[in-house]
Amino acid sequence: MNNTFNFNRFNKVLACDWKRFIRNFGITLLVWISMPVMFWVTSLVFDFELPAEAREVIIFGLVAITLMSAPSRIYGKVNLPREGVDFAMLPASSLEQFLSMFLYCSLLTPAVTLVGSWLVDCLMTTLPFGGFVDYIPLQIPTDSFGEFIVVVIALIVTAWAESSVFMFGNMVFKRRKSGKTFGWILLISFALVMLFQLTNGWRLFEYLFTSDSLVNLWIYIAIMLVIACGFYFGTYRKIKTQKY
Repeated sequence: MNNTFNFNRFNKVLACDWKRFIRNFGITLLVWISMPVMFWVTSLVFDFELPAEAREVIIFGLVAITLMSAPSRIYGKVNLPREGVDFAMLPASSLEQFLSMFLYCSLLTPAVTLVGSWLVDCLMTTLPFGGFVDYIPLQIPTDSFGEFIVVVIALIVTAWAESSVFMFGNMVFKRRKSGKTFGWILLISFALVMLFQLTNGWRLFEYLFTSDSLVNLWIYIAIMLVIACGFYFGTYRKIKTQKY
């Protein structure tokens, strides 16, 4: 099918992928969202207090984990010779299939994990016993509203960059998709560190980043956007050119 977008057709793709989302990832997502309960039970059994700051880090860690696992859990079979035929035969363009994948992996998954785990954490904190004493605050410590917006944008594009890499890995690898993608990330990161160490490439960051934290955030956002757009485009191309 040509690379077009039709709203009615896209709705059908969303409906089909919603069933795939619930069937393949629903229970797993519920388990991750419920993880604050496990930490609350642990704090109760071993009688220690888990501060709100530590639990906030845990929730962001849960978001990172679900971003890594969502593509392979939801769309793990779409590039396989036999199982992927159903995906290829959908009456939808490659653009519509990619946009649906982006919505479920990069938007819905992190949003549900973040809000769901925070609500569970609030419920556990409400109980008069256990190690959850303070609620996790719904705020980001910044000096101004403008800086707050920039930090939120930075968090969003960071999530997109992570999601895009694992979406691309899901379309490239046939088996153990998340593990292989994570392994390649570690390998490439190690190679880059060694390259910068040997060529004194760290000076590039001295020229690139300034003493202005707000400017540095915008530079970081630009880098993450380049990474995300590159891997998203690679995912789209793999969907469009996938052979079975």
